[in-house]
Amino acid sequence: MSKKDIIEYYDYTLPFYKYFYHGDTHGIHYGYWDSKTKNHNEALLNTNQFLSEKALIKSDDYILDAGCGVGGSSIWLAKNYKTRVAGITLSERQVKKAEKLAIENNVNDLTTFYQRDFLNSGFEDETFSVVWAIESVCYAENKKDFLREAYRVLKKGGRLIIWDGFQYRKPQNKKEAKDLNTFCEGWAVPNLAEVSEFKQSLRDVGFREVKEFDVSKESHPSSKKIYKMSIWSYPLSIFFNKLKLVPNLLVKNNLSGIVQYRIIKKNIAKMMVYYAEK
Repeated sequence: MSKKDIIEYYDYTLPFYKYFYHGDTHGIHYGYWDSKTKNHNEALLNTNQFLSEKALIKSDDYILDAGCGVGGSSIWLAKNYKTRVAGITLSERQVKKAEKLAIENNVNDLTTFYQRDFLNSGFEDETFSVVWAIESVCYAENKKDFLREAYRVLKKGGRLIIWDGFQYRKPQNKKEAKDLNTFCEGWAVPNLAEVSEFKQSLRDVGFREVKEFDVSKESHPSSKKIYKMSIWSYPLSIFFNKLKLVPNLLVKNNLSGIVQYRIIKKNIAKMMVYYAEK
């Protein structure tokens, strides 16, 4: 999966996520559902709250939002913690959207967005107190490359917080293997890191105080929501694709929305959170 594939995927699906998934939360990720959560939008914001508490976010932090999308988390952090945030994404279109949203939310003085690669961010060593990554590490071909860059740009004592999908077990048959491959291809993900190896990868790079949280149960309602949406949108996307009105990318995206539910339900994949310190 190339950078071009990732950019193309997010640029094309940007309005679909906006109108059918995240709304005004601008969160292109799974939500965190607890006993008090009333709806999907609230769950998406809960993800930010959960991670900010785990990462002990403070107003004097300088945060790198690595894979910031349209700036949903960056803007939320700036609004709720008055902290400075630098957001980076491969997509120029996402940068422009994030900058516009920051102005609309009156946090453009606290947020800055860049079209950069989080594997080679261009920031100086020990720039940030926090590296924040929601469902973005999965887009690194080699996850250790991301971890090394995060370690480099973090100050001593800085914190890394990751929320992402991880492979929990090997597929046991051809159907499971096909589902996993279909999921990755449709969402432009090169591969999923394995839960059994990722914690050690953090330590290998030099991180300490590594903590691991399984949030599969809390994110399950979001997975189910995507599944239900995709069940009806998948055949529509096939129909419009045959009329050459939408690209094959959208067909694959909708199919991924179906199989992601299956691979999570069968424990082939899990939603995990990792916290670590430099």
